[in-house]
Amino acid sequence: MKTFLKQFFFSLGVAFALTKMQTLFESVYLTIFLKQNLVTLLVALLAINCTTLGVVLTKIRELIDHSGKPGAFNQTRKEMMRSVNEQVILVGVSIILLLMQDSKWLQQYVFVVEFIQVFIITSFIFAIVILYDTAMSVFVILEYPDNPKEESNGDIKQC
Repeated sequence: MKTFLKQFFFSLGVAFALTKMQTLFESVYLTIFLKQNLVTLLVALLAINCTTLGVVLTKIRELIDHSGKPGAFNQTRKEMMRSVNEQVILVGVSIILLLMQDSKWLQQYVFVVEFIQVFIITSFIFAIVILYDTAMSVFVILEYPDNPKEESNGDIKQC
């Protein structure tokens, strides 16, 4: 939960800064771009994430088979499921936010429209943060030794 909140508030901060930059530059590029492409981008990022997790899971399966400890990666599996669930929820939330953004009823509340725009950008940034986190797991798992007890230069590797 702590990691989720950290990632969420980071994404929210970046989105707020981007929204303010857009206002400062009197631009609507990001708003229009995400309005037209956000759901497609989120689904594509979800697909990339799932493919990447497949690679990681293959390596984890090899490590479990080699070590004989089936519960060794239970927390990792939970985190992987959490990241997929987060992205699926992001798609749903983004659709709702995009519907609200075009609501004629909400157009009279400028603050609410800006608030919605911040959260639309937040959902995109958050999806990128999740993808980054997943990509980093590939490097961690690829650097994991095939046999953690093997000696290297006289030292026992600790993992």
